[in-house]
Amino acid sequence: MDVIILGDEKETAVGRPRQADLDERIKLSAVALLGEEGFAGLSVNRICQRAGVPRPTFYRRWPSAVAALVDAFNDRFHDALLVDTGDAKADLLAFATSVRNRYDDPVVSVCLPAIYEARRREPALIAPIMEAQRARRRSNVATLERALKEQRIEPVLGPFEILFTLTAAIDQGYLAGRPLADDFLDRLVTVALR
Repeated sequence: MDVIILGDEKETAVGRPRQADLDERIKLSAVALLGEEGFAGLSVNRICQRAGVPRPTFYRRWPSAVAALVDAFNDRFHDALLVDTGDAKADLLAFATSVRNRYDDPVVSVCLPAIYEARRREPALIAPIMEAQRARRRSNVATLERALKEQRIEPVLGPFEILFTLTAAIDQGYLAGRPLADDFLDRLVTVALR
């Protein structure tokens, strides 16, 4: 949306405002197609047909079908950052619980199997997802490193290894169909901080 400012006058918008609900409908159409047919069935035409929108509407938002899917997936992780409240154990437990609970999200549960497969066969296809994951990981490692230093906690494992251990255990629980229970996550965080 363009904004025109004339002197001290108020802002006047030109054009139609973007509709968040329309964006979400398009992204969810991409996710549904991925779940039904995998990456092979994902196309702009099919997404537009399912969402009930014309192609120009889609292309004003994304350059490709995969880009819409990547946005839908990455949206689910906008808050996947470790927060330092001054209690490393509580912060890690909250983070681990949040990561575990994301596997219940319908977008994540549909996208993950396809992403795992694409990572093996066509890694370039999901490069934006992997880059977003790496950026979150760097931020989380830096946050944990600062928190451990400030709280004078010296665990055997380093910050990267602690976060890797937690997320790998959560991931394996998901893949095995056995999500980690709250008490298991609590014990895992306690051991990781020793």
